[in-house]
Amino acid sequence: MSNKFRYFFCLIILNSFLPAQVIKFNLIKGHLQQFNGNTYIFGLSQRAKQNIFCVYKLNARMLIADSLITAIKNNVDNYLQTTSDTLHDCLNIYLQQKEKKMVDIFRFDKDFKQIAFIEKVDIARLNSLTDFENELYYFKNVLYTIKNQNDSNGRQFYLNKYSVKSLSKNFEYDFTWQFPFERKNIQSAHIFYADKKVVLLYVNVSGPKIGQWILSIDVETGKLIKGSKLNEPFSGGTCAFGDFIADTLRQTLTMLGQKFTSKQINQTTNVFNFSNASYVTFYLVEMDSMYTVTDRLEFKIPVVDNKTKLKTQSDAKYVLRINNLKKNNLGNFSFEADIFKNQDRSLSFYYCNTNKYILDSEDGSLVMQKSSVSSNPMIENYYYPIDKLTLDGKLAVDSINDFEKLFYKKIAFPLKLKFKIDPSDNLFWILSKSDSKTNSVNYSYLTPKKKIYQISPLENLPKSSRPLFANLDNDRFLIGRQNTDFEYEIKAYRWPIE
Repeated sequence: MSNKFRYFFCLIILNSFLPAQVIKFNLIKGHLQQFNGNTYIFGLSQRAKQNIFCVYKLNARMLIADSLITAIKNNVDNYLQTTSDTLHDCLNIYLQQKEKKMVDIFRFDKDFKQIAFIEKVDIARLNSLTDFENELYYFKNVLYTIKNQNDSNGRQFYLNKYSVKSLSKNFEYDFTWQFPFERKNIQSAHIFYADKKVVLLYVNVSGPKIGQWILSIDVETGKLIKGSKLNEPFSGGTCAFGDFIADTLRQTLTMLGQKFTSKQINQTTNVFNFSNASYVTFYLVEMDSMYTVTDRLEFKIPVVDNKTKLKTQSDAKYVLRINNLKKNNLGNFSFEADIFKNQDRSLSFYYCNTNKYILDSEDGSLVMQKSSVSSNPMIENYYYPIDKLTLDGKLAVDSINDFEKLFYKKIAFPLKLKFKIDPSDNLFWILSKSDSKTNSVNYSYLTPKKKIYQISPLENLPKSSRPLFANLDNDRFLIGRQNTDFEYEIKAYRWPIE
């Protein structure tokens, strides 16, 4: 059915006068997917009156390392845009015919060995289990889901474990076990980690046990190992989900995130008021191998006002999404925080900055290095004025009852695509926004030039070209797009851009 060989219809341009390495492929309905440290470019083509499906594997140096080229039964014009995912540690590429409810699946393993070609899968059956669950978490050949349902006794949450039946067929699952949460007072549950021994959940609880909890569940039995409260007992307040370090060698868990007082956030009384706050509070909780809390700390970082074209900062409320949490051998912690700001009574927040924070270990204690929380005027002015319908860099929930989801729900259209700090502590951004008037996507970079930060345009691409940004590593990124009907193009940039 298929034939794998090194036969490439592409053009690589290495030009010292260009800011990027440009690679062009003779592909229709092209797309890209990063998988296992490689970049895969795929799509359709017509050669010698034959309809072809092509996949190119590019290594870390953006050189073509392998390919698959195979004939397909139908004319390329009869297909919709190619799509892909990496569920269950496989590269899954989907081909769907126009006006058809069937899809063909090409599936490869991490070594680019073709596992299966699965024909004519009904769209309704394509990963059908995922359509009925509220949250999904994939670990190897296992799928964990959170499901909740309402009945006469209220709302009940369940954690379900499923196992993939076969990698050579459409993903269907065998039910393994179900963990039922307590019937009452569960507000939400979020799966954030799983390995061969345990699955961990962040759970928001109301009622007598009010607070945020970490539940550890045995992956073999589905039984509760321990419930550990992030909040100090009876102290109140909300410990938002942030980032974590699951140290499998030392068998410890570290959680770090933003904390709010009960006067700032109270889901029971529907309180949402933390404007004019002079500082932002972080919590840090450490747990041992049995998920017993061994340390619980708090740190305050001052809020600094910046003047922008937007409303005055006096009305600003900040939520911080923590990422890249690290701990070194000296016991020092570092983390980055994407800062989102709200200036009205809604529960909509917009990205406005990223900062790095460091906790130094001094005489057995952790001390926050001098830092602050603030918006970045250059970033805010980049997307000013805010269109109420824009989704760029926007976080939002419908009610205060869903407030905790601001800290882990996926951002549909991230404004910040890449952030970096160089050895001289200079900050660099790649930013993206859509323009509804021109129906285009703008990519820009924010960098210091002669010690003055400037936003410079990088690409302005029509949405019809399906532009896609992808990080390669700390020093490189790429942008792919359908350059013409018959040509797919990627540009690989060095970072930072001079």
